[in-house]
Amino acid sequence: MTDQTWTKDAQQAMGVLLVRLAKADAHYAQAEIARIDRLFARHYDMNPIEAAQLRATCETLEKTAGETDALAGQVRNLMTLDQRTSIVTALWQVSLADGVVRNEEADLVARVAEAADVPKSELPAG
Repeated sequence: MTDQTWTKDAQQAMGVLLVRLAKADAHYAQAEIARIDRLFARHYDMNPIEAAQLRATCETLEKTAGETDALAGQVRNLMTLDQRTSIVTALWQVSLADGVVRNEEADLVARVAEAADVPKSELPAG
């Protein structure tokens, strides 16, 4: 996953979607925050401080990012299929971070996958 180049815009788009997913059930849990930071560190080869800073930026951006489907459409235009698939996989990982996948989370993942044009054959079992 770190072998692909992620532009700053792509990193932020992924981050906004991850933050939005973590907030989908109106409870932004510490486990979800920690999972987002770990995903950033792994995907972008960041240290923990850099990952937390990117998450904080994405938390701010999420408030004004617009509709989820439109954001996922931007993702489709910014990223390769492998990157888009990585995002959907990361969304599932965040949804599982607190041990329960809620309907709001599953719905958001499905909507992002569809709007980002990620084929069902590329999706992880969720």
